[in-house]
Amino acid sequence: MGTPDQTHQKTGLLEAVATATVAAVMEPFVIRDRFERPAGIRFSTVWNEFKKRFYGKTEGPLPETVLRKYRLLTIAPDAPIIAELGGESRVESTVAVAHALMRLQGRGEGGILQTGGYANIFYVRDLKGALCAVRVGWDGEGWVIDAISVEDPLAWNGKHEIFCPVPSAG
Repeated sequence: MGTPDQTHQKTGLLEAVATATVAAVMEPFVIRDRFERPAGIRFSTVWNEFKKRFYGKTEGPLPETVLRKYRLLTIAPDAPIIAELGGESRVESTVAVAHALMRLQGRGEGGILQTGGYANIFYVRDLKGALCAVRVGWDGEGWVIDAISVEDPLAWNGKHEIFCPVPSAG
């Protein structure tokens, strides 16, 4: 699932460190159902902001997705991270992709997602079309899920990792 990034790209804010491939989602992905009745995933907390922004949303079907994982090298809010990665259209992912990676590490096992208490960040559009940072982290008891508007001035520290889709060739 997680492979070392062959290019090992490094910029002022981010260092590309690995890639992961998530299989295509053939059926509709009903977000509320996947978080209220999780199969094979232990959740510690699904914050109300995530529920408010995503529980009425259904995603899919979705093609196979390749993600690149970036290590944040310095403290930064979302805007410069998104700009460095090529803009909103380049960073946008789905809850289904984040969920697929969590399912592979359902009990906090090792894998592409970090489980040491820091966030794995995915940029996803909510029910109203606003881009959010979906924060996925392991707290020792289970996965913690939250959503924060990218307009929020919150700055992520250098321990967090960002997941961004790799454009498909063609």
